[in-house]
Amino acid sequence: MRLFATLGPGDIVAAQRKELSGARFVQGASQTHSGQLYRYCGLKGISALFVSYSPNADSLDTPWVRFVNLPRRWNDAGGWRFHCGRILYAIKLARMARAFRADLALIDSGTAHYFALAVFRLLNVPIAVNFHNVRWPQGFGPRGRMGAVVRALDSWFFRRVAVAAMGCSPECGEQARADGASGLPYFGWCAQYDPDGFTPDAVDPVRVPFRVLFSGRVEREKGVFDLIEIAARLRKQCRIPVRIDVCGNGRALEELRAAVAAGGYGECISFHGHLQRAELLEAYKRAHAIIVPTRSGFCEGMPLVCAEAVLSGRPVVTSRISNVLPVIGAAVAEAQPDDPPSYVSAIRRLAEDGRHYEALQSACASVARQFLEPERGYTAAVDRLMAVVCRGSQGDSGPSSG
Repeated sequence: MRLFATLGPGDIVAAQRKELSGARFVQGASQTHSGQLYRYCGLKGISALFVSYSPNADSLDTPWVRFVNLPRRWNDAGGWRFHCGRILYAIKLARMARAFRADLALIDSGTAHYFALAVFRLLNVPIAVNFHNVRWPQGFGPRGRMGAVVRALDSWFFRRVAVAAMGCSPECGEQARADGASGLPYFGWCAQYDPDGFTPDAVDPVRVPFRVLFSGRVEREKGVFDLIEIAARLRKQCRIPVRIDVCGNGRALEELRAAVAAGGYGECISFHGHLQRAELLEAYKRAHAIIVPTRSGFCEGMPLVCAEAVLSGRPVVTSRISNVLPVIGAAVAEAQPDDPPSYVSAIRRLAEDGRHYEALQSACASVARQFLEPERGYTAAVDRLMAVVCRGSQGDSGPSSG
């Protein structure tokens, strides 16, 4: 068996060199897909070629896997250059897979336009897709004429070309099978963590002030500017003082800092920048709840921070855009997309209603188990996918396929 796989934007060459050097797994971190797939191929005797679109062009050969960082042309361009860059990249990848004599190509979402991946079939390489992100935000279909055209072309790909799909949330499966692709085999998976990486601490029953943590990329589409309105309303409406801690870096960080300072919300919103893993785990312990206010312009898959929240024993405040409700819904205080007042209502109830908070907090342990069970993880889904592709069966429901 020869597997060709793309693995997103990360520097997989540097990551694998670090792993081969004997570097210890970071406590509390999720297991990288490149590392998991590398070990899986070794156990199964599979020769593989792994490719990322990291801008750091590099390569590494190991006994059974070759790792390649292959930058995309026009990666950050807009307009026609963006679309041409994705199409050309699909062609380049297909030629690599053909030269490698791959029996299967497993392509991560976001690598190229799905319809462009049809070139793999032209070169007689069966192709499957691994979804880290959905095709469109849940409840907000593609917008405009170009969005409709791309959706139609991509849906044709899933109906006629793809042999299977896998993904991180039930919504990924729903959208892979949309527009007539109901027969597409789909396999769900959950991010996996070291069982010793999290030690959920009891929450102080006083919970004053009530601490809400945002952890992730500080980008506009992640809803970070909604935090200002949320903080302002909570200051006026909530009986319990609420503090929002922002952990992470991003393009919008300085603009957000300036807006918080200009509005006089420094006492409500604190910035901690990028934290090392141990520091982030401590931040989870200090928090009473985690907020994920992703807006409807971003195609979230299922944020890792939601898994880490329940592993830490902390409820999550988010909307359906994060796609976590079918996965950890018992520990979620649901808000509405793009609606700061609804986030305020959800946080107020957590802060002011002790029974409600304790019900969601106590649910964390049960919904967190799936993130500690290898049989529900990424390589388990790969194994089921490959078995079904070889047998020509219909697939299974999987742990996150709904």
